[in-house]
Amino acid sequence: MKRLTIAVGVLAAVFCAALIVLSLAGYRSLKSMRADLHTLSARVDSATQLAQRESAAALAANKQAQQAKMQAEAAAMGRQQAEAEKQAANAGRLQAEVAKQAAIAGRSQALAKAQQAAQKAQNAQAQMLKMREERKRELDQMQQALNRVVPTRRTPNGMVMVLQDANFRFAFNSATLNEKDRELLSRIAGILLVSKGYGLSIYGYTDDIGTAEYNQKLSVQRAKAVKDYLAQAGLDPSIMTVKGFGKKNPLVPGDSAAARAQNRRVEIALADSSIQYVRKPAAQ
Repeated sequence: MKRLTIAVGVLAAVFCAALIVLSLAGYRSLKSMRADLHTLSARVDSATQLAQRESAAALAANKQAQQAKMQAEAAAMGRQQAEAEKQAANAGRLQAEVAKQAAIAGRSQALAKAQQAAQKAQNAQAQMLKMREERKRELDQMQQALNRVVPTRRTPNGMVMVLQDANFRFAFNSATLNEKDRELLSRIAGILLVSKGYGLSIYGYTDDIGTAEYNQKLSVQRAKAVKDYLAQAGLDPSIMTVKGFGKKNPLVPGDSAAARAQNRRVEIALADSSIQYVRKPAAQ
């Protein structure tokens, strides 16, 4: 019994010792685990911070990459716009060159036309001068021929034949042509028929005896009588006009028989219609 009690006591002591040893070992192991956990937690925190920094760096890098991409796209658009502007400028220069060449060609054509026009004008002027010289010779010859029949004077546009009472006379208060008058008009018509390019204006005048109304009517009748006879002689009636001046515009002043004889007259004005004579304007 005593031995059993001792054995039990020994076992109890051994168990207690083992329990103590186990407790010490467990404490040490727990302490070690805590230390490991702390170390691991520090490592996890460090890794987390590192991951956060790397994530932030990655975000910053991504943002920079996006900005760089945007800048690259903007630069590409700028290059495209610059290229478009360059092409537009080239097109503008080409159009300007084409316009310049067209303007040069236009000036050349205008100069050529101006030279042609100047040459035509010069030729026309020379031809006109030639025509005037030829016409002057014709009118000179006509005047010489008419002067053998009736006094004829030159005017800037032709000539005037004055049929005065000395060689062309109407009966008193009459517009009837006598034999001598018709003979004279026949000779004038013969000269005019061989010429051309003229118009005739036949003017009648009276002396100062009688009323103005009476003399006006009589002067028209006498001018018309001359026109009718010239038409019968072969002249074209369409080239002749008549007008009466009555006792107005006397050829010479006075109421003497000689003055009245000169004022009783018919004038035939020949206007050259083949050449237009342009008078130069008077100097200012």
